[in-house]
Amino acid sequence: MYILHVPSWVPSDTNPFNGNFIEKHIDAISISEKCITLRVVRDTNAKLVAFSIKTLSENNIVVECFIKNRTSFPGKVWMRICEKYYYRKGMKFIESKFGKPKLIHLHVAPPLGLFAVKWSKKWNIPLVLTEHWSIYNKQNRTFISVSKKRELHKVFHALSGITPVSNDLLNSIHELFPVKNSTVIYNVVDTERFIPRKMDNFPKKMLHVSTLDNRSKNFLGLLEGIKLLSKKREDFILEVIYECRNKEAEDYVKSNKLESFVHFLGSMSEEQVAIKMGNCDFFVLFSNYENLPCVLLEAMSCGKPVITTPVGGIPEIINKDRGIFVEPKNVNQLVDRLDYMLQHFEKFDRNLIRNYAETHFSKKVISQQFQKFYQDILNTFLTNPFTSSEIFQK
Repeated sequence: MYILHVPSWVPSDTNPFNGNFIEKHIDAISISEKCITLRVVRDTNAKLVAFSIKTLSENNIVVECFIKNRTSFPGKVWMRICEKYYYRKGMKFIESKFGKPKLIHLHVAPPLGLFAVKWSKKWNIPLVLTEHWSIYNKQNRTFISVSKKRELHKVFHALSGITPVSNDLLNSIHELFPVKNSTVIYNVVDTERFIPRKMDNFPKKMLHVSTLDNRSKNFLGLLEGIKLLSKKREDFILEVIYECRNKEAEDYVKSNKLESFVHFLGSMSEEQVAIKMGNCDFFVLFSNYENLPCVLLEAMSCGKPVITTPVGGIPEIINKDRGIFVEPKNVNQLVDRLDYMLQHFEKFDRNLIRNYAETHFSKKVISQQFQKFYQDILNTFLTNPFTSSEIFQK
């Protein structure tokens, strides 16, 4: 039997990195469990809708179909209808090809939460959730509509277990929805790809990898700090890898004549990111809020110290041996911390940082944690399966 994964966030041609951390979790789980993932993918060039089976490895199979991406309001409504139809069709396709799964693993509750609940009831198997979404954090809760909160309550009530990616996220969820059988399982990093590398940089290199979103990542605040730092010293550059361009940020760099200090490298493959991560001197992330950003785990896997904000689950993994904290939005403090790190980054024990990543975020470790979680859930479910009335009583 196998684990059926239902990710609410999937990559598309317009957003190829959407949910890539979910794919990494599934890849790790496939070390010890057979995994089948169902994906309905929006694609601008999609013409013929048909399910295909893609084998990523012996234990990691993806069943997917592509529907045409539409941008108009009627088109978006039509896409939602199509997605619901093809997700139902996809479940039937998987059952006919592979039989019934032993467990459904939902990744991020909306929008597929109630869909997963119905199929777990239909098959009478457990439903578990891994949650990454920052919407549960206090500063973002106003974005949860009344109808969405009602929907989420039904989903959480039906779950057999949940694995948030940080204790902070677990506590935030617990304040809003019923939580049972919870186990924090961190994001995963490929420690065989993200490795320490020899470097002797001049100018010194700091690295930033993100969406460049100002609301969450405060990238403009980071650039403001670089501007102030450039007036104190000139022996550094900030390399920036991003998913999507931020024209406002690019204009800021040009208008402030920071081209020699800030190098936009564009979007890169994971292998290219790993090389850049291994070659930098330290990593910087000036976020307003986070859960557990994979880029910090990747930096530590490369033995790099980090400068970051103590938000979300970050304080759970960063201490004085692995990096330096800076208060969110405190640009003057950021400048001081960057200045200090440029002088002292070599004093951090890179082997110690690397070892921490290997023992906490490697694929082998995360796979073992999920395997134990699954077994506990299955054992519990056999003695206390849910009923239809329990799922929808709230």
